[in-house]
Amino acid sequence: MPYTLKNLSSFPLDIPTLSGPVILPAGGEVIAELGAVDAEVMRQSPYVELTEGGKANKPDPLDHDKDGKKGGSKPAEESDELAKLRADYLEVVGKKPYHGWSAEELQAKIDEKLAE
Repeated sequence: MPYTLKNLSSFPLDIPTLSGPVILPAGGEVIAELGAVDAEVMRQSPYVELTEGGKANKPDPLDHDKDGKKGGSKPAEESDELAKLRADYLEVVGKKPYHGWSAEELQAKIDEKLAE
């Protein structure tokens, strides 16, 4: 059975797993298959927090937009309006806009620059 092991100490630990030893980084987490005896030893350890299950039971902290992939936010929707605003921003400001800005954000930045 897969277990999630979290190191509560400030030093790395060697963890015996069914597929061989694994180093549990200081303050880090690993998901590993443990035998019954090793799982019980980990439960009793003051240095390790043990929870049953792996990634299926715990959302990935790097999946910010919950699309099943690690990484940042979803890209802005492409539209004719957005393409025109990007071209306008380039013309007014003199540099390419940030790819994640929405149409509203781009329009606000263009208006701000024109008001100067």
